[in-house]
Amino acid sequence: GGLMALHLYNITLEKGGAISCSCQGSFTEGKQQEVVVGKGQWLELLKIDETGHVQSVSMHNVYGVIRCLSAFRLHGASRDYLIVTSDSGRVVILQYDMKKSGWNKVLQETYGKTGLRRAVPGQYLASDPGGRAIMIGAIEKQKFAYILDRDNEAQITISSPLEAHKSGSITYNIVGLDVGYDNPVFAAIEVDHAEADEDPSETTEKHLVFYELDLGLYHVIRKCPWSDSPLPDTANLMIPVPGGESGPGGVLVCIDNYLLYMNSGHETLKEVIPRRQHMLPTTGLMIVCGTVRKQRSSYFVLLQSEYGDLYKVTFDVTPDKRMVTQIHIKYFDTVPVATSLSILKPGYLFVAAEFGNHKLYQFKGIGDDDDGCLIGAMTIAAKEGGEKEIFPLFAPRKLKNLELIDEVESLSPLIDLKVGDALEDIEGKRLYALSGRGPQSTIRILQHGLSLNELASSPLPAAPENVWTVKKSFASPYDDYIVVSFINATIVLSIGTTIQEVPDSGFQGNCATLVCQVMKDDSLVQIVEGCIYHIHGTKTNAWKTPGTRRIEKAAANERQVVISLEGGEVIYFELDQYGSLNEACKKKFDKEVSCLALGPIPEGRMRSRFLAIGFADRNVQIVTLDPDDALQMAATQGCNSEPEDIKIVNIANDASDREGSLCVFIGCKNGILIRSVIDRVSGTITDTRTKFCGTRPCKLVTTTAAGREAVMVLSSRSWLAYHYQGKQQLNPLSCPAFTRSASFCSEQCPEGVVAVTGNKLTIYSLDRLGDCFNQTSVPLKATPRAFVKHPHYPYYVIIETDHRAYTDEEKEGIKANMRASLAEEGEELPEEPNLPEKDYGAIKATQGKWSSYLRVWDPNSRKTLDLIELEENQAAFSATTCVFHDTQGEVHLVVGTVKDFIPNPRCYTSGLLLTFRFRGNGTQLELVHKTTVDGIPKALHPFQGRLLVGLSEKVMIFDLGKVKLLRKCENKQVPNLVMNITSHGDRVFVGDVTNSVFCMKYKKIQNQISVFAEDTIPRWTTAVVPLDHSTIAIGDKLGSITIARLDEHVSDEIENDPNCGRGSSKWLWDRGFPQWVAPAVAGYCVILCWVRDYEHAEDYPHCRGCRGHPVHNDKRWDRVLRAYYEQTGCRHAEAP
Repeated sequence: GGLMALHLYNITLEKGGAISCSCQGSFTEGKQQEVVVGKGQWLELLKIDETGHVQSVSMHNVYGVIRCLSAFRLHGASRDYLIVTSDSGRVVILQYDMKKSGWNKVLQETYGKTGLRRAVPGQYLASDPGGRAIMIGAIEKQKFAYILDRDNEAQITISSPLEAHKSGSITYNIVGLDVGYDNPVFAAIEVDHAEADEDPSETTEKHLVFYELDLGLYHVIRKCPWSDSPLPDTANLMIPVPGGESGPGGVLVCIDNYLLYMNSGHETLKEVIPRRQHMLPTTGLMIVCGTVRKQRSSYFVLLQSEYGDLYKVTFDVTPDKRMVTQIHIKYFDTVPVATSLSILKPGYLFVAAEFGNHKLYQFKGIGDDDDGCLIGAMTIAAKEGGEKEIFPLFAPRKLKNLELIDEVESLSPLIDLKVGDALEDIEGKRLYALSGRGPQSTIRILQHGLSLNELASSPLPAAPENVWTVKKSFASPYDDYIVVSFINATIVLSIGTTIQEVPDSGFQGNCATLVCQVMKDDSLVQIVEGCIYHIHGTKTNAWKTPGTRRIEKAAANERQVVISLEGGEVIYFELDQYGSLNEACKKKFDKEVSCLALGPIPEGRMRSRFLAIGFADRNVQIVTLDPDDALQMAATQGCNSEPEDIKIVNIANDASDREGSLCVFIGCKNGILIRSVIDRVSGTITDTRTKFCGTRPCKLVTTTAAGREAVMVLSSRSWLAYHYQGKQQLNPLSCPAFTRSASFCSEQCPEGVVAVTGNKLTIYSLDRLGDCFNQTSVPLKATPRAFVKHPHYPYYVIIETDHRAYTDEEKEGIKANMRASLAEEGEELPEEPNLPEKDYGAIKATQGKWSSYLRVWDPNSRKTLDLIELEENQAAFSATTCVFHDTQGEVHLVVGTVKDFIPNPRCYTSGLLLTFRFRGNGTQLELVHKTTVDGIPKALHPFQGRLLVGLSEKVMIFDLGKVKLLRKCENKQVPNLVMNITSHGDRVFVGDVTNSVFCMKYKKIQNQISVFAEDTIPRWTTAVVPLDHSTIAIGDKLGSITIARLDEHVSDEIENDPNCGRGSSKWLWDRGFPQWVAPAVAGYCVILCWVRDYEHAEDYPHCRGCRGHPVHNDKRWDRVLRAYYEQTGCRHAEAP
């Protein structure tokens, strides 16, 4: 009856998409610019390819939490280095290695303790534009400066840390100033709170502080030129202005509604930031990020506001470029709110979005030919004194200077997750995820598999037997023809702007084709049942089979052809130096041949050394093709089913291995794929691996992915085996199952496939390699809070709630009032274009103003069936479906809302429970009644024909009444705020916001619900799910997963205790009974909910957009082996 240890192994189903920091630089080549982004513990290098798409070059796990990134370049170098600070307490300098497509650690310096601590540097990182020094800072007190240089061997060196601490200070931002060849200078926004700590009546002030690093004395000098002129309290961001020979230097300080230009020996300049026309006069406008575009003879600053509006900032300077005379700022365009902006040399703008997908724009102009859409001005009284400020107004417009060309998908923030019914999609299960914030919110439909982009489609006269792509010339980089074989015919289609049939291709069109291949001398080979046709332009040579024997199987490469005849005879041909196809040898096997495969010809060789032959007796033989021992067996591979198809390809072992390993892929008739490695010298087979790919026989097709050879597997589902970022991948394709396919390459689609489904020919491109899930987005109106599925129909009810948001009617009223106000001042407000809020944002309201919606959504049609807007300033936070007693099985929807809710400090007018019934087979909602409650209904759960409700710190049970919900019993023992409620049998598990989980038991006879156990460790609970009657899984705010379990005999004691643990047994977990805790996830990402699918496996989403899956691991050897792998991987990865 003791507790059993539970060990979990975490599998990341999809990496997080949220970008916390980024920087740009030339890391791979001197003239090409890339973007390095930090995604939690992942360091990713992104580049823009020739077609304008964002490609992931490298993904590196740092085994920690990335805090800051910065690029620097030593004087005279051609490439940039990358500086990384993380929770390891170290600053690490990395250099990208082109050979292995990964990062090499150049230097590593320890500066503090591990963890994310406010007094340990790493929160801020700034580098000198000249590449001479860096500064790292903490939120409180500590700052270190490091000098970067080269040694005698031209290797980069880093000095000992130079302290620049300031006791009693809080830092808000640090940047490196452009000072040319003078001593490096770093600027910081600081608050000195030392006097306020001693005397609470003292007020704190923000100041701009310069730190000058004396390279001669190795000393940091702290300067505060504006000690008598503090910054406004809203100062939050600095942008360095180009200096030296390019500009005046200094820094732009961003405060609410204004920009300040500040520099030593220069007067402070102040400029008003233009505002949107519908912004409230009392609402401040904050700049959230910015970047500088520096050209040879000019530069400008691009800033972004909290609404997503971009502003272009330019300066009027004196002829010597030392003094700024005026600042010009105007509206540029509107893009999603970003954590960082990166302007790349080819004319691209990469927006690392704060929420939702990251976007890549191309510059169409730099805003010199417009006035920034100014439409008037607004006069606003200052807070202090009677002075008034005039704020220019502008109307957002459609993109004029930028053009969206690509998106990088991101689920961040992932709010809720559900597993769809298997019957909803014949291609496999779908996951439904709520993601985003505000008007940019979406519901994502996720399906396991690589996404394919359909480029063209054409119907065929019948279902084909096979398809190939052929070039006119072997050296041509692109395919020219598509050859389609039917049962008794062959057609040739030309590849161009349109797909057309070619009548005089030279192919035999009145018979089925087994194999076609372009040869090394640009001739073509067509193999049919009774003949081999060798086509030289208008001349065709034919090799006919002896007698009436048929060719059953065939294979070919650019110099070799192999066929098998009836009875197991294999004949081998080679292309000689005169362009003739000659029979080299033949061999009679005593068993039928099922399939053939020729390997690729190595560079500098005349032939492939090995031939793979699959036999009907479930064996595959590797035979040699050397002239001395042709068709002699080198190795044998046994199969668990008759082989259907074989391919021999070169698969790279790592990024630096261009040739890779010679692998044989065997597709069996039972749907099993076998992959083995062939020794290039002896032909022996090693490292055999298997994978079940589907219920149909596996057909194999060679193609190209990520610039390397790949294999496509066609079964009841299509798969792609390829090499990507140093790893072997085998991922399904998110598309209908292909019956036949072939590699496809054109100028518009360098890597694609041409596939056959039924009698339809389709060309696809492979765009998103490495993505395990294919996403489809459906836009929502507001931030989704939760969604529930109808128990009988395939429909979902989504609750959407936004804070500081107006209803549609109120937005129209605000616009009318604005027009009237401007009309009084003699201004006229022009008509606005119909701009979608998902791209341009919505009008923001004051604190405590909410807009909420209930949406009935059909996942099959992806359409909204019903949309209800809640009135009376209600904020909806929870929802559930419930079948109450005595309702003949009718399903009701209960929604928990709060009226006039202010989050901090928490206050509200009242809580409401809205009860709806479904109409029209679950497609419509009808309000039954409203129930006013005293508390915040953050959690709802159906329970034994009644409703469990978490109201602030209380747990209540309600039943359905005619006028309102009727309260039956309650429990007031939860200390703070109920966040989650779930049940298993008569046990109720309640998650508190700060005090982990309370286990309660409902006594039906006494109509009481009592606490019988609680977790002894306080956890900021975000998700709770029961695994069985005595075991629960807990997700908390700090990113930990906990499995808590009651001892079996203790659980039995509770069941038999009439006092529910409150008598002789006491509270069991208070009494010291142990609970087994198995951490499965480490990191700073919030687990928002648990999802259980139909096989009772649990998935969890993170708020940063990644998803994981804990796997039970009860074998000690497996646990030891995985721990060893993790430790070894961490050491070899040289994590920052």
